[in-house]
Amino acid sequence: MRARHGTLSGAIVLLIIAVDILNACAELSFKQGAMATHIHHVALSNLSAFALGLLSSAGVWTGLLCYLVMFLLWMTVLSRIDLSVAFLILSMDYLLVPGFSIIFLKEGVSCLRWIGIAFVVVGIGLTSWSAVSDKHAPG
Repeated sequence: MRARHGTLSGAIVLLIIAVDILNACAELSFKQGAMATHIHHVALSNLSAFALGLLSSAGVWTGLLCYLVMFLLWMTVLSRIDLSVAFLILSMDYLLVPGFSIIFLKEGVSCLRWIGIAFVVVGIGLTSWSAVSDKHAPG
């Protein structure tokens, strides 16, 4: 597959996968940080306690660090290939976040939710395939 800025190489794909994994890790870290506050219903009356709890949470800081590294990797990817190509590959998060949530947070993901995720992934696959076909179409 040829992108306007360069070839979609194995190294670029690995960078995009790293961005996907870092994003999933950031989201899990943020969830753990929010849970560490022990505030389950955020309202105006406890907003400052919630914010202070987040700021003192290692999970929130870990998530922010993941976002910083992810940002640097993503900028590297975008400097080398088209956004439309990179973003389609980036959508592995639809699988990673629920999978990591099951493994690390012991959350349940229903069969119906997995079916919905499958539809999204198939849609992304079709969109990716059409993007490749469009680049090779005459005209």
